[in-house]
Amino acid sequence: MACQKSMLGGFCRGIWLPSSRVPGLEVCASASAGMPVPSLGMLEPSAEKLEPSGSACSLGGVILYLGPKHRLRGGQMEGSLGRTCAVGSSHPTPSSLIPREPMFPIANLHSSSFFVLGLLAALSGDPQALAQAAVLADGPKSPAEHLGRPVGTDFELADWDQTRSFHEQLAQHSPHVLLRKLGTTAEGRDFLEIVISSAENLARLDEIQQLNRILADPRGWNEDSRQRAVENAPVTLAVSCSMHSTEVAGTELGMQFAWLLATSEAEPWKSARDKCLVVLFPTLNPDGLDTVVHWYRRTVGTEFESSSLLRLYQLYTGHDNNRDWFMLTQPETQLVTRELYKRWFPQIYWDVHQQGSNRERFFVPPFRDPLNPNLDAGIITGIDLLGTRTLFDLTNKGLTGISTGVSYDMWWNGGNRNVPVRHNVVGLLTEAASCDLATPIFLPRQELSAPRGLGAYVPSNRFPAPWPGGWWRLADIIRYELAFGESLLGSLSREPGLWRRNQLAASLRTIEEGVGEGVRGWILPGNTPDPDAALRLVSILLDSGLEVHRTTEPFHASGREFPAGTLLVRRDQPYGAHLQDLMQLQRYPEGDPPYDVAGWTLPLLLGVRRVEFFEDAPDNLELVKTQVEAQGAFSGDPRLAGIPRGWMSVSHSHTWSHLAAQLKAGDTVSYLGAGDRGGLLVPGGQSANTDEEPLVLNRMPRIGLYAPWSGFMPEGWMRWLFDAWAIPFVTVRNEDLRAGRVAEMIDVLVLPGNRARQIDGGRAQGTVMERYVGGLDPEGAAAVEEFVRGGGVLVACGASSGWALDLLALPLVDVTREETDFSCPGSILRGIPATSFWTAGLEPSQAVFFSSSSAFRLMTEEERKEARIAEAGDLEMPLVYAPRRTLLSGWVEHPEVVAGRGAWVTASYGKGRVHLFGFQPHYRGWSQQASGLLMRAMFLNREH
Repeated sequence: MACQKSMLGGFCRGIWLPSSRVPGLEVCASASAGMPVPSLGMLEPSAEKLEPSGSACSLGGVILYLGPKHRLRGGQMEGSLGRTCAVGSSHPTPSSLIPREPMFPIANLHSSSFFVLGLLAALSGDPQALAQAAVLADGPKSPAEHLGRPVGTDFELADWDQTRSFHEQLAQHSPHVLLRKLGTTAEGRDFLEIVISSAENLARLDEIQQLNRILADPRGWNEDSRQRAVENAPVTLAVSCSMHSTEVAGTELGMQFAWLLATSEAEPWKSARDKCLVVLFPTLNPDGLDTVVHWYRRTVGTEFESSSLLRLYQLYTGHDNNRDWFMLTQPETQLVTRELYKRWFPQIYWDVHQQGSNRERFFVPPFRDPLNPNLDAGIITGIDLLGTRTLFDLTNKGLTGISTGVSYDMWWNGGNRNVPVRHNVVGLLTEAASCDLATPIFLPRQELSAPRGLGAYVPSNRFPAPWPGGWWRLADIIRYELAFGESLLGSLSREPGLWRRNQLAASLRTIEEGVGEGVRGWILPGNTPDPDAALRLVSILLDSGLEVHRTTEPFHASGREFPAGTLLVRRDQPYGAHLQDLMQLQRYPEGDPPYDVAGWTLPLLLGVRRVEFFEDAPDNLELVKTQVEAQGAFSGDPRLAGIPRGWMSVSHSHTWSHLAAQLKAGDTVSYLGAGDRGGLLVPGGQSANTDEEPLVLNRMPRIGLYAPWSGFMPEGWMRWLFDAWAIPFVTVRNEDLRAGRVAEMIDVLVLPGNRARQIDGGRAQGTVMERYVGGLDPEGAAAVEEFVRGGGVLVACGASSGWALDLLALPLVDVTREETDFSCPGSILRGIPATSFWTAGLEPSQAVFFSSSSAFRLMTEEERKEARIAEAGDLEMPLVYAPRRTLLSGWVEHPEVVAGRGAWVTASYGKGRVHLFGFQPHYRGWSQQASGLLMRAMFLNREH
C-alpha cells in the first residue's frame, strides 16, 4: 500500500525555492490529487520550471521534498526534507515533483496561500509582505489550509470535528456565512446548518424568511404582496451532503462549495452570493461520518482497507435514513424537516449522493418514469430544466459518463429529494459513481455497466458521452459535484425571480386542486382502534408542515355523522400534494417493476381509520397546532369504557410500554385470550369470567436481539422499535450464541430479518479482523435449536423465517420461492387474523408491509415423507394473507400466489415455541399496526 500511495500521489509533493528569484516559488502536486493545491495566482510566476525526472537542477535552489506519507498541515511541514541543489550539481529532481496540470483551475483558490506568503515574507524580511500575510491569516482558511491537504486527497477523509471546525472558522471570519446549531444527532453530536449569502442578505434573514413563507403559503396575501415576495428576495437553495455516510465525497464537497461561495470573486460564485441564499447541511449524518472515517483510518493500508463497517452508520437506520422523510422517526430527519417547511421554505433542494462504482460516473435529472400523479407539473419541469442545463454545462467542461432520465424515478415518497417535491420545491438529486471511500479504483471499460434502463454501454440521448474507463478517485467525484453546483448556482443567479415565481404558482395550483373534483380531505374518526397511532399520525402531519383542524360542531360527511371535536385534514392547503400522497391508496402504473417502494399509505401502516370526504369542509374549524391539542380526539378500544382503572387493551401501542414497565417492576398482569374481552390486560391474576384460563404474566421476558458484525438495517429498525416503545432487550452476537447455553442469557431470541447465508456464514475470512469472522454454523445454530427445544422462544422475521424453518425442520413451504413469476418488492397487503389466543381483540383486517417477503403453506404428506419431516401437532397460522383483495396499496404481480397463505405461523417445539413472520412487522419503523403482532409473539408465550 505504501508503494501504491507513492504511485498514486494525492497530496502536495514538494516546494521548490529557486535562489535566483523568490517570487517564482513553485507548488507541485500530482494530477491525481484532483483538487488545486495552494495557489500563487497573486504572485508573478517564475519562468524557471523543474527539469524532467533524472536531469540535473539547472539553477541553484532548494527543493523541500515531502515523502509519500507526509503532508502540509496548517502551514507546517511534516516529513523529511529532501535535496539541496546547487549550480552545476547532478542531483536528480524527484519524479513526483514534476509539475502536472491540476484537475481544477488553480485560480479558484487564490486566497488560500497564507502559508506560502508567510514563508516568502520570512525569507525576504519585507515588512509589507509580513503585514499582508498577517491580514490573510485573519481571514477564513480554505479547506486545504484547514485540513492540511486538498479536499479529495487519496487515502484521506475528514471526520466531524474537522468538518465542523472548518465551517465554524469560515463563519467566524467571513461576513457571508452564518452557522446555526439545530440540535443533536441520535448519538449526541451537534447538527449544523450553514447559511451563505451576501452580508446584505444575511442582515435581512427574517424578512427573507417571511417573503419565502408567502411563496410557500400565499393564502391571505393580495397580488401586490405576492409579487413583492417574488421580486424582493434571493432564491433559496438548500443543499444536503453525505446523508449516506459511506458516500464520503459530499462532506468534502460541502467544505469546498461553502468556501468558494463565501470567498470567490469569480463567477458564478460572486453573483450567487447576491442572488441566492444557500442553506447547507454539511452532513445529514455526523454520527455516521465519524463511524465511517474512523473505521477507514483504522483499516487504510491494511488488508481490510475499505471493508464494510461492523455496525450501521446511523444508530438505527443506516442507509435507510433516506427512507425516513415522511415518517420522521430520527432526530436528523426531524431537524431538517423543521428547517425546510417551518423556517426557510426553499425553492430549490439539492441532495448529494453516490451510487455503485461500475455504472455511469454521474446522474443528473430529469428522472425516469413513472411520474407520481400528485406532483405539480411546474415543479417537475423545473427539475427537468435545471438538470438538463447542468448536463449541458458539465459536458462542455469535458466531463463524461453523465446520464439523465435513467435509474431514479419520481414515484415513491420518503426520500430526501422526494418529499420536498411534494412541498412545491424543485428537488434535485445527483448520484456520483463511488470509489472505495478515499481509495482510488481502476475500472477497465469492459467492467462498466450501462445506466439502469439502458441496454448497452454506448452513447444515447440519455447517456451522450460514456466515460472511457480508467482510474476513479474521490477527487473525481468532487470535481463532478462541484461542477454541478457551479452550474446550478449560475442558473439560479441568472433568473432568481423565475424560481421564486415557479414556487408561488405551484402553491396556488395545489390549493386550487384541493377544492376541485375528487377528495376534499380526510376525517380521522375518534373511534380509531389505536389512539396512540392516531396521535402519531397527527404529529407526522404537523411536523411536515401540514394543517390539521378540529370541528366545533357535529357534521355530516360521507354518509356518516361525526361529533364535535372530530379531527380532519383538508386537501386545499399548500402542501396538499404531500397530504394526498400519504393518505390515499397507491396504484403503481403498468410497466417495469418499481425501483423501491410502490405503496406507503400512512393510515394503513399505522392502523388508523380515515374517511374520505368529497363535500366542502365544515364551517367553524379550529386549527390544531400540537399533538397535545389532539389528544382528546381519540377514544380507542370502547371496551375500556366503564372498566376499573388499570385495564389495558393490547390494541393500543402504548400498552406494551406499560406492560414492560409493570413486569419489570414485579407486578402481575393477566392477558385475556378469548371471549368478549379478549385482548385486554387485567391487573393481577383475575379471570374476568372468560371462557379460557387467562395467561398470567409475572416477569419481564429477557429479550435478545440477534445482531451480526455488520450493519444490518432491519436489526437497527428493531432496536429503534424496542427503544421507542421502552422494551428492554440485549444485543446477542454470533459468539454469544456459539458459546451455547443460550437460556442462561435470554428467554426470547429475535431474528430481525437476516438471510440464512448471513446467519450461518457471517463475514468471510479475510474480509475483517479475525474476531468478527464467521456466523452461527454449526455450533451457534445447534445452540439456538437447543434453546428452543429446552423452553425458549424464537421469533424469526422476514428472511430469517426461512433459516428458522430449516433449523427446526418445520413442515412448511415458502410459496414465494416456488413461484418465480410472483413479485412484490414493497407494498401493503391485507392480512386476515384467525380466531386465536394470539390474535384476540385484533381488527378484522391487518395491514402488512410486504417487501420481497414470504408466505407459507403446509407440506403435503408426500413432501413431508420425502423431506423426513414430522407433522407439527399444534402448528397454527394466526395471520394469513387475504384470500381476496390481497393488495391494499402499491403493486404486486400474481397476488394469488400468496393469497390465503400464512403470514404469521407459530408452533411449539419441544418445551419451547417458534414464531415465523414472513414479513418484517417492524419494517422501517412504518408498520406500527404490525408491530403489535410482534409484541404479542414476544410477550404472550406460556413457555416463559
